[in-house]
Parts: sequence; structure tokens; C-alpha cells
Amino acid sequence: MDHPIALPVERARRSFFQQGLAPAGLRGEIAQSWQRCRQQALPPQAARQEDGLEGAALNALREANSLLLRLAQPELDGLGEQVIDRRGIVLLSDADGVILNASGCPGFLPKAEQVALLPGMAWGERDRGTNAIGTALALGAAVQVNGGEHYLASNGGISCSAAPIFAPNGRLAGALNISSDARAHDAHALGLVRLAARQIEHRWLARSASEHWLVRFHLNHALLGSPREGVLVFADEVLVEANSCALAWLGLVWADLGRVRFGQLFDGELEPADGLRTRLSRRGQHFHLCITPPARKALAEWQTPKTEAAARPSAELQRAVKVLNADIPVLLLGETGVGKEVFARALHAASRRGRGPFVAVNCAAIPEALIESELFGYEEGAFTGARRKGMAGKLREASGGVLFLDEVGDMPAAMQARLLRALQQREVTPLGGGQTHAVDFALICATHRDLAAMTASGEFRADLFYRLQDYPVRLPPLRERDDLPRLIDEMWDELGAEQRGVRLGGPLRAALQAYSWPGNARQLYSALRTMLALADDGAVLGEEDLPSGCRVDAPRACPTLTVGRDELIERALARCQGNVSRAAAELGVARSTVYRRRKQAPR
Repeated sequence: MDHPIALPVERARRSFFQQGLAPAGLRGEIAQSWQRCRQQALPPQAARQEDGLEGAALNALREANSLLLRLAQPELDGLGEQVIDRRGIVLLSDADGVILNASGCPGFLPKAEQVALLPGMAWGERDRGTNAIGTALALGAAVQVNGGEHYLASNGGISCSAAPIFAPNGRLAGALNISSDARAHDAHALGLVRLAARQIEHRWLARSASEHWLVRFHLNHALLGSPREGVLVFADEVLVEANSCALAWLGLVWADLGRVRFGQLFDGELEPADGLRTRLSRRGQHFHLCITPPARKALAEWQTPKTEAAARPSAELQRAVKVLNADIPVLLLGETGVGKEVFARALHAASRRGRGPFVAVNCAAIPEALIESELFGYEEGAFTGARRKGMAGKLREASGGVLFLDEVGDMPAAMQARLLRALQQREVTPLGGGQTHAVDFALICATHRDLAAMTASGEFRADLFYRLQDYPVRLPPLRERDDLPRLIDEMWDELGAEQRGVRLGGPLRAALQAYSWPGNARQLYSALRTMLALADDGAVLGEEDLPSGCRVDAPRACPTLTVGRDELIERALARCQGNVSRAAAELGVARSTVYRRRKQAPR
């Protein structure tokens, strides 16, 4: 084998693959997966060489999973930024283990290509043997597979962690995965993907619940509204949808959907409540309940983080609603991560078009060759690889609702002209067709770029700019806001830290408030989520727990103080024979603090 693996795993591989014995010394889920792979006659020495999906076939699969991709995008973005430092990638697969999307560290791509960790490649157990994606899908539970635990010898150089994603009706929808080099194995990656998968499920359930009774509950009322709350959806008092937290608390399984009534779960009647109600469950627990009837949509589609939606005063939102209701475009300006899409969704929900679709398009994320067909659609046979029945396009999909063009400053010049024409004529013509289609949508655009300067330099069409800039709304960056302490507390509560008893210590709070947050609320949320995933229950986190990319560059310390600290560290290391873990424990600091101080110490 080309990859160094732990001795117990090496022994297990030898006994299982060479001697035909049970793989002793492995975790139960890994040993059982090996047995399943053997029963499928999968050879351990080489991956199957079938080609993956690409081009039109991959696009068709992505379209079939478009809702999953849309709901998972915040996690793909957030985790993708976090794994760059870990030299890893984040992958989203469908229910069969076919990779739909990937993001993360470019430096890991050569290894990813070597083992086929690429969009369009199948990573179910029957395709790649024991691996985090395939095994998580097979078990319906989160799993980590390290190095030689992979069934195929060719995958021994990677470490993977994955969690399944369930739709509100209990259907297995896909898996979220973090992969990295096995030599840089990250034991905390499993916690990150498990929490992220739970957030996707929560967002999905909230999105689908508007037409039914919605019951949100938790033992701690402060955690209502967080991804850790239980959520149930009832149609005529019959349970039709739920999330994993709710099933676990109530002792239910997915098969109970459609069979259980509200009265079998809680005392009292299923009736609307303006505030919280305390109800006794059938298992004897007193839960805080928030009950919303079908007529109201009390739980809007979950955003990450929700508190970004509070980034603007309600008066600003109300003014923007009036403008949008008059079909005047709204232009959102602000740095990356300030919550432009969240504000746009709130604007849509509060407008007269709130019951219509909200169609979001990231102009910077679509290849220039595809953006025209994406926006305006195409007829059958318009080009090689076109779908048999064509595609309507985003502008037609948004008819009756709101079209949100994110990063509109990155739209190619040719598309700017077509968009302007569509806005003026209120109709579109798909590629390959002569028939025009009327469209009726309100427009919200967003950008982090200076459109006025781009217009002056000729990079952006002046006529389109003047059409879009009638009502600009600037969303301030986090460093300009005076409510950062409140936002930190809200995000921390949303993540469920109180339920685990994890608290932010004073020095850490000071560091969080001192940092400039160039990635704004999105970066802050990612940092808090990472710290919580790595924390032990009941811990009080310190400044050393802050991710390395989120630390203020401290001024040079007084030499005597620096020498004093460094001497303490060096003496502790000497007493511990160079063992950093023991020295850190003796000093009462994190290992990262010891490493950092030694690196910064004068030589």
C-alpha cells in the first residue's frame, strides 16, 4: 500500500483481504461496511473505471437536485472557506452518492482528481467501497473514514467525514462531506458536517411548511428558532413532516409520518398561539411550543445566519418594500457577507409579491457561456446537450414574484444589453426560438462592486446602471456597526451553544469585538460555528479557541513581558520533555497557543 496507515488498520486489512478473517480492531460501522463491499464482490485493489457524469448529463442531475443545492449553498460557502486552512474540500452528493458540487482548497485538487473526488463521480458504497459519503448514505448516519479504513486501497491517502441530509418527508436526499489528506486528519470535521447537515434540514423543513400547521419546540425556549429546535408539520392534525431533532425527542421514526396525530404527541389541542405554550409530551417532557396555523408563514426560510436579516432597521426595510411594490428596482450595495441576499429575501417576503417565487441568480457564479441560457432559457434543440423539452430560464421562472440578481456587476456586457431590453419590454425570447414570452417580476440587484465607477470606465452599461440605481440601499459592514455584541450573542444562541453549556469567555468576546471581520456576518457566523463544533460540552472558550484566520494582529509586546511568557513556555516544555500537549495542559492554555508563542518568540 502506498499510504501510511495506522497499525491496527493495517492488521485488519491483512486479516480481512489476505486471510479472509473478520476485520478485528476496526470500528463497528467500518467493519460492517467492509463486509457489505465484499458481498458486492468489489475488488479492493482498484476503483471501478466507469466514467462520471459531465456536461449536459451532470447539469441535468444538478437541476433534478436544484432545491438541495440551493438550500445547501450557505453551508458549501461557509465550510468551503473554513477548509481552505485545512487543505481540504467540501462535497455535496445526491442520494446515490454522485457528487453535485465541490468547493475548498485549490491545493487539494490534484489529490482530489487522483481519487476522483470530483463533481459527476459516484461515491456510493457499491461504486467506491467504504467511504464517508457512501457509508453515511448506507447507514443514514454521520460517519468518518480515515486513510486505510477506506475499502479501496487507492483511497488510503484521504480522510473523509460525511453526514446524510434528509428531506422533511424522511426521504434521503444526499450527503455533505469534508475530505482532506489523511496525514492532516481533522478529528473535528465530523462535528462540522453534522451541524451543517442539520442546518440544511432545518432550512428545508421551514421552507416547505407554509401551507400546514407548524409546531416548533424545544426544552429551552431560548433555542426556538435555532437549527437545534424540533420542528413538526401537521396536515389536519396528522404529522406529515419533521426534522431529525423532533423525531429523536419524541421517540419517533420516519415511518411514523402520516400515521401519528398531534394528540398522540402532546397534551392539549392543536390551536394557534400568539406566544409560547408549555406542553407535556407523551414521554413526560415539558416542551416550549410555538404553534403557527397554515394561514401564516411564521417560520420563514432559514437563513445562515438569521441575524444577518436584522442587519438593517425595519424602517429601511419598510421603505424598500414601498419602492419594490411600485415595481421600481432595488439595488443592494455592500461588501461580501453583509447579508444582501438575506435582506433581499426579507424584502420579497414583505412585499405584495411575497406569495410569488423568489428566484436568485449569482451572476458571478455562472460561466459566461451558460449565463444567457440560464437567464433567458432555450427551446428544444437550441444547442448540443440541450434538454429535450428546453428550459424556461430564470426570468420566466420569476414571473409573478421577485428576480434577485446577485453580483450584477459581474454580468457580461452582452447579457447587460439583453437584460435591459427585457426590463424595458417586459418580455423575453429564449435561445433557439422566435416566440416571445411576457414576464412580470420585481427586480432586486446586489453587488459588492462600485457600479458608478464601472459605468464611468465603460465596464458597465450606463443605461442599465441608471435603470437599476433608482433606489440604492447600502448594507454596512460589520466593523461599522455598534450592535456587534448583540449579534454575537444571537448567533451563538442560534447555533445551540446554550444547550451544550458552551460559553464565550471575556477575553474571547473582546477578541471577537476587536477583529475587523472582512468577511462580515458570514465570516463571524462561520467562526462561531467552528468554535462550537470543536468545543467540549460545558467549556468556557478562550481567545486561543478563535480560528487562526480571525485574530487581530496584536501590537508588539513589551520585551520583558514577551520574554517572561516565552520563558514560561520553554520551561514547561523542558519539564515535559518537549511534549506540547502536556506543556499546554500544565500552563492551562491551548496547544495552538504554545505553537504560536514559540513561532513568534525572538531567536
